[in-house]
Amino acid sequence: MSDPNSSYVADFLQSPGNVSGLLGGAAIATALSFPFGLLGAALPLLVTVGLEVIACLFVPDMTTFRRWADEQRKIKARIETTERLMGEIRKRCASPNQFQKYLENHQLVMQQVTSVLDLAQKKPGALGLEDRERIAAVPSEYLSLQLSLLVMDERSDAIDLREVNRKLAQIVSQIDHPENGADVRQLERARDEYAALIARHQRMLSKRPAIEAAMVSLPDQLAEIYQIVMGEGPQNDGARLSDAIASLRLRQDIEAEIAEDLSGAILDFRLMQPGNASKNSARVLRS
Repeated sequence: MSDPNSSYVADFLQSPGNVSGLLGGAAIATALSFPFGLLGAALPLLVTVGLEVIACLFVPDMTTFRRWADEQRKIKARIETTERLMGEIRKRCASPNQFQKYLENHQLVMQQVTSVLDLAQKKPGALGLEDRERIAAVPSEYLSLQLSLLVMDERSDAIDLREVNRKLAQIVSQIDHPENGADVRQLERARDEYAALIARHQRMLSKRPAIEAAMVSLPDQLAEIYQIVMGEGPQNDGARLSDAIASLRLRQDIEAEIAEDLSGAILDFRLMQPGNASKNSARVLRS
């Protein structure tokens, strides 16, 4: 098992302040090497190394540094998530103009989130740490909802429900009237797979209005949080702020539920591609 402290040491070594200190020590050593040679460069280098060793022993254990390091990791994770979602959305856009529209909508959400977090930073205690992290995650979650809509469109184009229902009815008929040598267990398995595909597809499409409503209402929710924090703060208007934060929680619950329904979306899409669908159907029907 890896030592959790080692990650904080690595964070310290890569931190901007530490890198600047090392570069400063190297610069001083270089400057002193011209008039005094290697002996002049050795002293600042030894001092720099000594300070670095002492700092590595104490700084990674400091609560303030760990809080900073944890925040930097969360920021990096959000950036990576945003880039990954952007890449998935770009692949599914019909044109550059469509992707540009999604990008502009995301930037507007980012601006709102930045405004709320900047205001909360100027008003200590206005928002708790958990609430700030929840708000900071909103832009990537907005992209996730947008990607969900695109995946739904992709599946709707890839899956012909009438054809799936026709195959399901054909398999059910074979189960009810099996031919000699037919593997009924395999037929029942195919029946269950097609039935699950249809149920998952219909359940996912039924949630599209909830996704669209969540995306449309998101800017208003962020604006409401900003107004509450800017105005009276949670001390005098805690109920409204709690309700506004709760609405973000509800939207995130919707996203989590939709993500679970979409877990088989790529598989369903691949199965229904030309070639794969025909091979799958032929295998089942031959059984």
